[in-house]
Amino acid sequence: MKIGAVILAAGESKRFGKNKLLEKINGKSIIENVLENVNIERVIIVGKYAEELLPHLKNEIIIYNPKWKEGISSSIKLGLRFFQNYDGVLIVLGDMPFVKREDIHKIINAFNPDCNAVIPTYKGNWGNPVLLSRKIFDKVMTITGDEGAKKILKSTENLCFVECDYGVIIDIDTVNDLLTFEKPP
Repeated sequence: MKIGAVILAAGESKRFGKNKLLEKINGKSIIENVLENVNIERVIIVGKYAEELLPHLKNEIIIYNPKWKEGISSSIKLGLRFFQNYDGVLIVLGDMPFVKREDIHKIINAFNPDCNAVIPTYKGNWGNPVLLSRKIFDKVMTITGDEGAKKILKSTENLCFVECDYGVIIDIDTVNDLLTFEKPP
């Protein structure tokens, strides 16, 4: 199966006060931690701060989202356009540096033709990244505003779930989050 990844990196970092993706955690920027763990052949980063992220990239493609003010839905929809011939796309949040590479592999390995999406969980809580099947791309393209795919997924049949480590539910939104989670449990 052909799987790609869209990394969402177009948020304003309002609560953080500056571009949080460039902040260091365990010696690397948050975005570098995310990219290292995603490790998929084709990765598209949809961002607001494209120039700032360039020095942190290797082979990834970064796309500037001119509609970033419209919210997360605009970034998801822009990213999906680059994967129309793929079986599925992993939607990755750029501020989740603790998602382990092993969990990414678990999510991908759980994907099969019967799954409309694979959702990682931690102790029963839905997490990210979510792997969306091409079969529901049209449905996902209807989301609007600062809304991710969760609302649509809650009314979608044939979801597959995979239990993962705590990193699938931890994102960095504030400086305090960074200090709290820099040395996760």
